[in-house]
Amino acid sequence: MAGRTIQATIMHLFPSFSLRRWAAVVLVSTLALPTLAQSSHDQELFETQKRLSVGVTKFAEARTALKAFISSRAAWVQKQEETPDQLTAEFTLPTRRLGQLDSLAATLGFVLENNLNAHTLGPRQQELQDEEKTQADDLAATREQLRTGKPPKEEREALLRQAERQETSLRRTQQKLAALTSNQGLAYVSLRLYDEVSFPTGNRKVSFVNMPGVEYSYLRLDNPKPGLTSRAYQGYAIKYMFTRGKSYFNLGVYKPLTKSEGEEFVNELFVINFGQDFYPRNFGRGRRKFLNLYTSYQLGGFILNRNNDQGNEFIPNLNLGLGVELLKTRHILLDTKASYFVPLYSRSRDLRGILGQASFNFVF
Repeated sequence: MAGRTIQATIMHLFPSFSLRRWAAVVLVSTLALPTLAQSSHDQELFETQKRLSVGVTKFAEARTALKAFISSRAAWVQKQEETPDQLTAEFTLPTRRLGQLDSLAATLGFVLENNLNAHTLGPRQQELQDEEKTQADDLAATREQLRTGKPPKEEREALLRQAERQETSLRRTQQKLAALTSNQGLAYVSLRLYDEVSFPTGNRKVSFVNMPGVEYSYLRLDNPKPGLTSRAYQGYAIKYMFTRGKSYFNLGVYKPLTKSEGEEFVNELFVINFGQDFYPRNFGRGRRKFLNLYTSYQLGGFILNRNNDQGNEFIPNLNLGLGVELLKTRHILLDTKASYFVPLYSRSRDLRGILGQASFNFVF
């Protein structure tokens, strides 16, 4: 109804089509400002579009900083929505400010997505100009037909409806052309900020890999017993990593550094464990190529063998440790860690100690 009122007002005040066309632009710009604003921020009318997704661990502080940036630097905010663990916004930003936005995002947390698309608007502008001319000619022809002819009532009503549709299409095209000019030097930004701790995201999904490898271990006991256990054991294991998490199995044998002929002497530990490593939130979350810090646990057990081949038994154990990835690429991983080796049985005091491990894995 508002559109018909505007149309009737224009036709009554401006009988000439050229004057009506000029008046339509003015009236639409003032009376239909929300529609123009929405149209002017159509992404296709910007030379640069940017999509940015950032995961943060301190969501409240990051949200405040980002909202302050948008409030002070955005040319126009199209949408801004908030939930307890997510902020989404669409706004226009001078292209010279995009570097500042990237710098801010990098300081807030981990940038999951940062896509920039740029293209020239010349062809689109020419397309709209041609479309405007065609629509204006079509509308002029319809108006001329209404002015000079004397069609029946039904046909005249059909022509009026056709003229109304043509006016609407012409107005939208003119708005887009005006937006192309006003959007020069601006980028359309679609931004998503989320709480990495509570919000499920693509990077939280389990990502399986096939990374076999080898591991060297050195176990130094806290309370070795002469004739029963060596002061230290060392050995090698196969370490198979199956998620980027990292989750893995290892299977190996530890041998004593000093041997004894005593029948009760422990001459071999055959170990099998399931382990997982966890990256700290404030130290890169394991995304650097060098020196990624992590914590770990291994849960499994070992078969304890003695010289007399009697009393061999399976003993569960738990290792809690701290490690560093020395080198990490898409294809290889070299890391080392130290943990406390704790047998979970009544005589754990005899075999518990510090366990050092170094491993090399590769994508197979």
